Amino acid sequence: MKSGKGFLWSATLLVLWVSCVPIVENAAGAEPFQVNVAGLKAKDVVPARFVYNHAGCSGENLSPEISWDGVPASAKSLAIVVWDQDAPVSGGFYHWVILNLPVETRKLSEGAGDITSHKAPSSSIQLFNDWGEAGYGGPCPPGHSQHRYHFILYALSVRQLPITARSKISDATAAIKKSTVASAEQVLVYGR
Repeated sequence: MKSGKGFLWSATLLVLWVSCVPIVENAAGAEPFQVNVAGLKAKDVVPARFVYNHAGCSGENLSPEISWDGVPASAKSLAIVVWDQDAPVSGGFYHWVILNLPVETRKLSEGAGDITSHKAPSSSIQLFNDWGEAGYGGPCPPGHSQHRYHFILYALSVRQLPITARSKISDATAAIKKSTVASAEQVLVYGR
């Protein structure tokens, strides 16, 4: 009889444990902070519609849809930087810097990097990229080498960075890094 009660007790504990596991995982395991660029996977090739349309390239120069999950609770705003680490210039080449995105924003639509489209949140600021244009300027590496393009999403500790649309990228990136509580990135590649 004791062994029957022991089995019943063990089975009851097992049922309780199994039923509680999802609750513990949901309470303890927050969604990871991650960014997704146009449904692409890491190291995928940037599609032509997102490639620059000058300097020997013939893309559509649309900024890709960028979505994200798992924004930390401590974040008060977001920023996105698209950076070519392989550019033959000191510090790399900045293709897009958009900041002061409201923390509740969960994605930017395709084409939001065109400041005339008004697809980006009205509170956001898009700086002049290294092509010398406001907003997004797609990949177009010199020569025939393949470059890596970092799409980096920053969760920031401030609602608004003290940056204007005419600020230097170096000032903006310094302000972003000073206020970062978390970051997520996806690296894509492109060469011609």
